[in-house]
Amino acid sequence: MAGVGALAREVFNPGTQAILAHRFGAWARRVRVPVLRHALVVVHFFVEYVFASRVGVQIPVGATIGPGMIIHTLGGGVVLPACPIGRNLTIIGGGVQFDYATQSIGDDCMIGPGTKGVGKIRIGHRVRTAPNSVIQVDVPDDSIAFGNPARVVAARRWSFARTGAAQERAIAEGRARQAAANVPTDASAESPSSTP
Repeated sequence: MAGVGALAREVFNPGTQAILAHRFGAWARRVRVPVLRHALVVVHFFVEYVFASRVGVQIPVGATIGPGMIIHTLGGGVVLPACPIGRNLTIIGGGVQFDYATQSIGDDCMIGPGTKGVGKIRIGHRVRTAPNSVIQVDVPDDSIAFGNPARVVAARRWSFARTGAAQERAIAEGRARQAAANVPTDASAESPSSTP
């Protein structure tokens, strides 16, 4: 019975509803039968209007979002750009607004509450933004952006958990290094001893 409650919570989550509405709209525009496609696009228009006004989360149909997107908000106030958005984007809290001029958002990013993106910016892969940051410049891969205007700090100074594919690559690299370190280096074990 606990699984049903968890599923119901997720289905009624405003972020999940907005993502489902966006995916329906993207699918509707790929239908090959013109009459059916036009009917589905009209249905999507009304669904998106209802969700955007009711839950306060707007994802333009022009945005291409990767799998694993999560929006944790109950109050809404999330406006995303019509640009390519990578895998495993996590948005925490409301008040997140990106200008439509935003060029791209990379994989495995975490956007903090109240983050604003202004102008033709690119957000790299594995970027974290602090709450209430105002990003006006490009943010390179593996960085943290914070402040108003946002300052960018290289992530090698910081340690944060990786998600998705980045986590799998890091685990595989760590295991390979560990296996290389455990190779026996005793020369006597490698060559047979000769006795006269």
